[in-house]
Amino acid sequence: MPYPATGYAWYVVIILYLAYTLSFVDRQIIAFLIDPIKQDFQITEVQFGLLHGLAFTLFYTIMGIPLGWLADRTNRRNLMTVGVGVWSLMTATCGVANNYLQLFLARIGVGVGEAALGPAAYSTISDSFPQEKRGLPISVYSAGVLCGAGLANIFGGLVVEYAMTTGPRTLPLVGQIQPWQLSFLLVAFPGIFIVLMMLSVKEPVRREKVSVDGKVSLGQTFRHIQRYWFAYLTLILGPTGFALTNYGLMTWVPSLFVRSYEWNRAQVGLPFGSIIFFLGTSGLVCGGYLVQKVMQRGVTAAYSKVMIVTQIITLPALALLVAVHNPYWTLGCIAYVFFFLSFHVGLAPAALHSITPNEMRGQVIALYFFVLNLIALALGSYIIASVTQYYYQNDADVGKSLALVATSASALGVVLLAVGMGSYNRAVHELKLK
Repeated sequence: MPYPATGYAWYVVIILYLAYTLSFVDRQIIAFLIDPIKQDFQITEVQFGLLHGLAFTLFYTIMGIPLGWLADRTNRRNLMTVGVGVWSLMTATCGVANNYLQLFLARIGVGVGEAALGPAAYSTISDSFPQEKRGLPISVYSAGVLCGAGLANIFGGLVVEYAMTTGPRTLPLVGQIQPWQLSFLLVAFPGIFIVLMMLSVKEPVRREKVSVDGKVSLGQTFRHIQRYWFAYLTLILGPTGFALTNYGLMTWVPSLFVRSYEWNRAQVGLPFGSIIFFLGTSGLVCGGYLVQKVMQRGVTAAYSKVMIVTQIITLPALALLVAVHNPYWTLGCIAYVFFFLSFHVGLAPAALHSITPNEMRGQVIALYFFVLNLIALALGSYIIASVTQYYYQNDADVGKSLALVATSASALGVVLLAVGMGSYNRAVHELKLK
């Protein structure tokens, strides 16, 4: 059966891109609310790190595996639609939380809803484009994470700064809320429109299967991963190191400028959000375009090689964060890093799909996000907070913590991808998915 018409296939990509964008806005807005939440709930830096990282990631990672299994067996469009509705509702619930425990539980709910999107979305896109044209659309969809982060910084900073200057207010059915709570309610609202757009997407035909009925057991999936374990290990852990750098910058850069340079949230939100939105998105799309050109020339392990080169390029600027003491030079380093750092975001899932049969892709992508988010999102935020609190013992030194942790994580990711290229090449050659 032929693939869907190109125009319709890209229409699906754009809707999934918008959903992914919203998911990251809802996920990342809390980074601009660090200080007011700490003040209202009387919590420490490490407690906030757990709230931002572990609370969300706990069920985002745990639920990703069974939801990935469902994505390989059920209607992916319906699964994603329910997921958008759930995370939007739970984001709104963050806006009415009255204590640390309630906010922690609501953040878990956001993670449960968002876990439904990734595995089903990547699988849907792979079934909408032939393999040689898949890198660019997957990268465009993946750019939603950077668009969301950029919008969270640009508008989140403005919204938070506005809300923090107006004081508490009373809403119908909700009662009195603090300014930071209003921010959660505002970013939850667009979920209604995303749900309606999702309903216009049709479930695509499943392709590149190894079974007649399109279903495989968990045991078969496990044996496939076990057979190519080193390729999977390096393709998952390598990009996880880059993701730790990515999430670390997104979470702590706003606080870096507030604490070290005495900027307010709106001042840092606009330039930092613009860097993420324009340079991050451009880098990600360039990565998808570049890898397609490299593959057309017959280069083996194209995904790994492009990721390795671009991540090596980021290392000098990451290290400079510890030495630069001017806000504009700091922004310059961050801009440089985000352009090249973003190349890996779409290439890693595409690389995993290239060695994974259709019936296992939801589960493999869920496993990828399980490891990535457990290490990069949950522990990454905690590690940076701990280095700041226990090693430097000064909140103003968060930039030094970022430089130390990010440089180490990215360098380790490069090494892992390099040592795994041989195994990845063998897996591609043996499988030759059609």
